[in-house]
Amino acid sequence: MPKSVKGKLIAIVFVVGLLGVGYAAGQYYLHGIYQRQVEVGYRRALGELCSHLDEITKEMGRARLAVSPKQRSLISANLRRLVYAAQSNMGELPLGEIHLERISHLLDRIDAESHAYWQDGDNSPLLDQLHEQIGYVSREFGQLVERKDQEFPWVFWYEYFSTAAVVPQFLQALTLINDGLEEFDAPVRQGTILGEDIDGEQAIEAARVFSERENLNFQVISETKGSIPSYTVVAIDGEERVIVEVSQKGGMVLWMTVASAVQDNRAGTLTLEEIIKQGWGFLEERGFTSLHITDAQTLQNRVTLTFVPMREGVLHYGEPLRVQVSAVDGSIIGFWATSFFLAQSRVRPERTVGEAAWSVNEKIQAGVEILDQKMALILNEQQKETLTTRLGVQYQGDYYLIYLNFETGDEEHIVQVASPQFF
Repeated sequence: MPKSVKGKLIAIVFVVGLLGVGYAAGQYYLHGIYQRQVEVGYRRALGELCSHLDEITKEMGRARLAVSPKQRSLISANLRRLVYAAQSNMGELPLGEIHLERISHLLDRIDAESHAYWQDGDNSPLLDQLHEQIGYVSREFGQLVERKDQEFPWVFWYEYFSTAAVVPQFLQALTLINDGLEEFDAPVRQGTILGEDIDGEQAIEAARVFSERENLNFQVISETKGSIPSYTVVAIDGEERVIVEVSQKGGMVLWMTVASAVQDNRAGTLTLEEIIKQGWGFLEERGFTSLHITDAQTLQNRVTLTFVPMREGVLHYGEPLRVQVSAVDGSIIGFWATSFFLAQSRVRPERTVGEAAWSVNEKIQAGVEILDQKMALILNEQQKETLTTRLGVQYQGDYYLIYLNFETGDEEHIVQVASPQFF
């Protein structure tokens, strides 16, 4: 081989190798930047959550003493603002409702009470109870974050939430805070779980069948008492951790989560339509029918789909089922149905829906195009079911759902949606 040709080949190989090394280094650098950005986001969200919980505790303390309408109105507005902020922080953390379900319920209850607080004119004993509960949550969250900072200052916060290093202990600590609310006399949920009592072995079998992970070794790690007695069943398969909560009555799967260190590190490849199809299939295979999809929220390659049941032509928003789907491979990584199962025991009043006494066209702005109309039972600001006419509309290229009180035609709620598929 001539020396000139050989030299050219060596140069080409060298350049190709250099480009490969440069590409790998660039990808490593970009991954590091991404991980640091995620870590900063989690730090901020959790720090803000602790701050907002502390502020809510202080406002609840003031609420027990306030007398003047002006002061009560101010406290009520502050509570609503802080609860909304805390709920937003929780939504930014990839924890799912599973670990913080009772805390979410407590925030919902405080929000509901804040609407009527300044109008009632008296301090309900419930304020003392709610103040004690939110104070407990605030203290425990603050101590947990402080303790983790001291114990593991060298571990990325990203690893706490990607189940890579100390996440089992961290999530268990959060679960203990959540479960600690049972120590107080928490507000009784509407409804109960129906069915025969089951034991731990039956709970394990229910978890194995529901998760379709027949070969995993499931174990009962805790037994929860209180308003909804249940078993917490766990299985670990490599880097994957499957947690299932099964009711002691009826053996219903109240929620399930699949934690994996891989999910947040890979790019999502599925379209929203493909993800929704996966969610539908998961629910239908488990006997959930007559459902309507109402929402899809995306966070770190995890898409949470919300479905509500339709009965006799009416959507029941107070009984949602939620399914979390991986945007990476379409696997199911979360399921929540506690509210759905609780609603099955409620006595539903017979309701005959006739014609409304008002005209839909009189209740909407000019230029709004109505694309869909359904009846829906939603929860109002006092957390009471309200029958509404739900309009799916388009306005200047955007899509909205408008909920009009069926009796009065007044607007109960307006929410923007991504597309008409949520009509």
